[in-house]
Amino acid sequence: MDKPSLRDVARRAGVGTTTVSRVLNQHPNISDTTRARVTAAIEQLGYVPDVGARHFRLGRTHAVSALLPMIGTPFYETLLTALHGPLEAQGYDLALFPLLGSQRVRRFRDASALAYRADALLIVSQHPDELYGGPPPFRGPTVLLDAQHPTYHSVSFDNHSAGRLAAEYALGRRLPIVFLDGADAPGAPGSPVFVARRAGIVQTLGRHGIRPVLTVSVLPEQEGLRLAAQQIAARRPPGPFLLLAMTDDLALGVRQHLHDSGGLRLGEDYLLLGFDGSAAAAAAGLSSVVQPVQAMGEAAASVLLEALRGELNTLVQRQFSPTLREDRSTALQADPQQHPT
Repeated sequence: MDKPSLRDVARRAGVGTTTVSRVLNQHPNISDTTRARVTAAIEQLGYVPDVGARHFRLGRTHAVSALLPMIGTPFYETLLTALHGPLEAQGYDLALFPLLGSQRVRRFRDASALAYRADALLIVSQHPDELYGGPPPFRGPTVLLDAQHPTYHSVSFDNHSAGRLAAEYALGRRLPIVFLDGADAPGAPGSPVFVARRAGIVQTLGRHGIRPVLTVSVLPEQEGLRLAAQQIAARRPPGPFLLLAMTDDLALGVRQHLHDSGGLRLGEDYLLLGFDGSAAAAAAGLSSVVQPVQAMGEAAASVLLEALRGELNTLVQRQFSPTLREDRSTALQADPQQHPT
């Protein structure tokens, strides 16, 4: 039996094929009565639109490309899940393109790259000027997520204020401060997230005449975390200290290695403060500077969809503010009255 066609739907609903197409494309200038008749005919006949042919005619792919530093971390899993739901509900696929080093970065500077065969481009946690050395080779709607730029639609987190909040809290614990900084992968563009957080931390400590007693930069992989823990254990101050980590992932990874290889006890030998407010951090009792990752993803999806519908007449610059979640990782069992050095 032949599949029902658009013409069959139009005949059943008593309308023209153009009207059926407008209903399928959610055209606003269709009466509720007509829309209901066409929808009923579609359901009665079991009509399924030929999405591929439709997209070919419209010159659209119904895909959004996302360029991001990596995948698989709790932060990006939460962010991408929040993005995917609203886009999928409107018929858009989300195609992921992790950068993962200098060779792939060079590839994405080519306008013929697969990432640009999409209706919209999402650049995550990267600064376009650093990534491309200029504007991206893409003419469709472009939205930044977890980054901010004065000429692009942006949904971001105030990382500078977050760094300031973390430093002020660390100063309030009145302990020497060890800073676990995040390193960029070799050949990869620098992270504007880390730049802003680092500046907020260092500038706030500096205003109080304080410098970390030790700064260790590390990539979020097991060998790097193990070596960072060894360095901290060997060079830590003689008494309790506060370990301020650039991300929750770094904090939780180093915590395990400090316990296993350094014999350091959280809550006795050191306190631990992270960034991002991940679910894993909350489950582990980690105090953390929290960013509303899901809300950021949902907001970016909303901006993307508005841009795709041509509804944005002004530049969108939305920024979320940090909060601090205090938990047992920053509570000393016996709180000494020590001043930061």
